[in-house]
Amino acid sequence: MLSKNLFYRNPHLISYLFCFGLILFAFGIPWSVYLVSNSVIILSLLILFKFDLQKSHWTFNRTIAQDIQGVIETPLLLFMMLAFFSVLISGLWSEETRYWIWFSRMKLPFLLLPVVFFIHGQLSMKQWKLILYVFIATTFCFSSYILVEYLKNYQELNLQLLKGKPIVTHISHIRFSMIVAIAGILSLHYAMVNRHVHSQIERWIFVPLVIFFFFFNHLLSVKTGIMGMDLGLLAYISIELFRRKKYKTWLIAISSILLLICLAFICLPSLQNKFYYTIWQFGEWQRGKWLYYSDIERWVSIQMGIEMIKHHPVLGCGMGDLYQMTKETYLECLNHNEPKLPHNQFIYTWAFTGLPGIAALAGMIYYSAFQKRWLQDPLISAIQVVLLISLLFEYTFETQIGASLYVYFTLLCWVYLRTKSKSL
Repeated sequence: MLSKNLFYRNPHLISYLFCFGLILFAFGIPWSVYLVSNSVIILSLLILFKFDLQKSHWTFNRTIAQDIQGVIETPLLLFMMLAFFSVLISGLWSEETRYWIWFSRMKLPFLLLPVVFFIHGQLSMKQWKLILYVFIATTFCFSSYILVEYLKNYQELNLQLLKGKPIVTHISHIRFSMIVAIAGILSLHYAMVNRHVHSQIERWIFVPLVIFFFFFNHLLSVKTGIMGMDLGLLAYISIELFRRKKYKTWLIAISSILLLICLAFICLPSLQNKFYYTIWQFGEWQRGKWLYYSDIERWVSIQMGIEMIKHHPVLGCGMGDLYQMTKETYLECLNHNEPKLPHNQFIYTWAFTGLPGIAALAGMIYYSAFQKRWLQDPLISAIQVVLLISLLFEYTFETQIGASLYVYFTLLCWVYLRTKSKSL
């Protein structure tokens, strides 16, 4: 009875559950959609509970209305929620409700996680560090497993890359390459910044991790992940070293990264094969061929997305009708019946949710990547570079892992800045 009473009156219980949900997400994101889904459910349920200081126990949250008002008054969180509602309201002019329900469900993290982070997002630096350490360790373990499998099937996998097929990962290879890029940037952060590590031994654990994640991501040969990682590392080093006014060190660091990129190309046959395949594709494109060439099909999908925007520039065609409208556009413009959705988040959003959707997306990106405080922090800027690069070449928000990854790390950045400002 006593233990139950202590459990009921523990003022830190909800905070521990919030941290547990974030750790579960960090553990599951590199390999398990199931764990990611459950972590979002756990976090979302916490919206319903709060610790009552007057009664000295946790109870149902009776101030949800005030909390939502607080979310609305926070621009970043507001635009995240509007991204969900832009998809939801597009059902009003969609004929096919099945796909509308499916893609609305994909956007639930944009609705629920901003609220729970606003209510319970008071992370200490120790909790922040624990969550990210779990993320780095899990990413390293599954990257090592994939590396071993690659080495076992070295010739076969390199040949597949030459034919445009990716190295198999536990989740989407594109999303996984983004995760590896973020893990590499976090490792660089802990290797460079003294106040976040307790010993030189701990620091030197992260130096080889940076090198491992860098070469492993180039071995995966996913262009989105490689570009995000390389530009993210350049952004981190530039902001951090310019802030310290170490211009000579910056020049050496930038030269070192460029040298490592060249070294990766020389040493990694997988990266060479991916490069040769890309060059060969564009040779085929000049000869008028585009079908079944992955990069060219992406470019064509963006062109078709622009055509759809021309037909429905204000409200879009509606998220429920995205497949039907895409199919009709391909048939009309290319006389082809194997369509692909636009591989660009901006074109995708505008084509299917119109100006309301693109306004919500633009607002969310502005308040997450281009605010002065965000731009001045090297870690946050580098993470946002990885996330934003993916939006240029993928419809990141329309997959469960992609949407959750973006919302999770953007909200963690928001919490990190808030915690950091309080600790100064």
